[in-house]
Amino acid sequence: MAQRTATAHDDFDRQLLECINDESLAHDYLYNPKINQCTLTFTKSNLEAEYRKNYTSSESSDVTHLTLALPRYSGLADVIVSCFFFLMVVLCCFVNFSVHTTWVVVCVVGVVIEFAILLPMIFNVCLSRPIALVNTLSSWYPRHLCGVIVTSLPSVAAYSAFSCSMFADYMSRDKFYCLLVITTLLHYCNFTMLSSWMKSPLATVAGIVLLVIIAVDTCPSPQLGGPDNITSSAMLYPQIFAGEQPLLWKLPILDIMLLLLLVWFLNREIEISYRLCYHGDVEAVSDRKKIQVCVI
Repeated sequence: MAQRTATAHDDFDRQLLECINDESLAHDYLYNPKINQCTLTFTKSNLEAEYRKNYTSSESSDVTHLTLALPRYSGLADVIVSCFFFLMVVLCCFVNFSVHTTWVVVCVVGVVIEFAILLPMIFNVCLSRPIALVNTLSSWYPRHLCGVIVTSLPSVAAYSAFSCSMFADYMSRDKFYCLLVITTLLHYCNFTMLSSWMKSPLATVAGIVLLVIIAVDTCPSPQLGGPDNITSSAMLYPQIFAGEQPLLWKLPILDIMLLLLLVWFLNREIEISYRLCYHGDVEAVSDRKKIQVCVI
């Protein structure tokens, strides 16, 4: 009896090794999947189609334990971070700058959009059955359309607060405003399930807008008391917008360029990591079915 049991174990181990040593597994799918290094899409069109269609619905019957890494929870975390970040930008603008009608309208619309996306996702996590609206918004193109709006809200809120008069009262408001806009660029690294080719160009556009504001001398120094009585730009308006201090003028440009490089790098690596996880899940399910067939 013991000999039969040992023989059965040996046969099982041999069959398992034959399955594991299959040629299709030699590509090391956990670290080197077939991903186009430029577009970051899967080279297999059917796999790319499945990724776009089913990635956010990966909580299928194959998943036995629900974890925080699932798209349902990670998506909710992204939206919560987005709401918090947007409210912080709004608060900073309200406390430090003189608000006007355009900024108020942008903020109200932004708050409505944020909570219109947040509440269904909270219900989707709390309820046992997913909400149809959330499933619709989670598909590839609606998800990216909503992502364009939500990821851009902090930058739009910051730019809508801009006016030359906001810098006339206190010094260093120019530096604070530049830092606030630069900080909003980091928000484009949020929403990890969105394509990096959508988020990174949006961040670049937002950074270029600030560079244009700095470079074209948007807020020149006014003259007081006639043409012979010109007040220094360092006293009236921020030096960074006046453009009379080359070092101060170049520092924000360097900061923005380096930050944009970081945003491009992070978005690329985040998308690659998510695609690696998805590819690993697909291959794991396939391998499990092969092993079951071999054993049977």
